[in-house]
Amino acid sequence: MTLIWKKYNSNTVNGVTLKKLANTIVTGKTPSTKIKENYGNDIPFVKIPDMHNKVFIDETSQSLTLQGANSQKNKYIPANSILVSCIGTPGLVSITDKNIQTNQQINSLILDEKYLYCTFIELRSNKDMIGNLGSGGTTIKNLNKTDFSNIVINIPNTDKLLEKFNSVARPIFNNIHENMIQTQKLKKIKATLLSEYF
Repeated sequence: MTLIWKKYNSNTVNGVTLKKLANTIVTGKTPSTKIKENYGNDIPFVKIPDMHNKVFIDETSQSLTLQGANSQKNKYIPANSILVSCIGTPGLVSITDKNIQTNQQINSLILDEKYLYCTFIELRSNKDMIGNLGSGGTTIKNLNKTDFSNIVINIPNTDKLLEKFNSVARPIFNNIHENMIQTQKLKKIKATLLSEYF
């Protein structure tokens, strides 16, 4: 996918910051853990471990109840948004496939869908750069929202070129997503069979 992108970004507009590209950038937040009713099975709650080696977020280790999620309604992230880890392990990049919320270690880009794939690839390709932007102590890196928002990426300089790239990228990402869904179904079937016979 990266090689295909390189073919299309030979004609790009340099100097497009994430804050100019995105409709909104949302820094996540953790609902009070002292209120047990905040946590349940309604809204996936994404944390950094959920993002490792994931193009799409297919499952999370924790979910919120509607009560917990609605206690911070401005932290909802819709499907087809991009999540980027910015604290602890900066530079992990994933795509949402449903309505979710995240903790404070993740910044989310809510953007026009036409920019989804090129932005994802640009950020993934610059993982090390994003990691190096994180400042702080020797054990925990912290990329603040302002510096994150000012990251510059390249995008095609015309809608025609952008759609031409998307016509190639969209089926590939759809296949990745579908394979992920099928893999999760098979894992659940395997777990069910093992629990029944062993």
